[in-house]
Amino acid sequence: MHEKRKHQRISCYSKCVVYYEQAKYYGVILNISLSGAAVRLYGMKSGGMKAGDRCSLILCADPAICFYRYAGTVARIGRSAIGLEFIDMAA
Repeated sequence: MHEKRKHQRISCYSKCVVYYEQAKYYGVILNISLSGAAVRLYGMKSGGMKAGDRCSLILCADPAICFYRYAGTVARIGRSAIGLEFIDMAA
């Protein structure tokens, strides 16, 4: 099977926060690359979230420490994780 990704993914299992609409959702980054990440969110039902929606991601569980948000869009929604594509780094 041909790999469509432009950048190599790295498994990391680090805590994160995803900001979507007016809420923040805690989770863990399953893998990450220069252009996106796969994230498992805790306690979130993705009923309202859809591919193409804007969101942002911080790379730790404490927004007071890691304040930089990586802007992105929801690329896909799976049963156990969502895929995010970073907007500023998608080249």
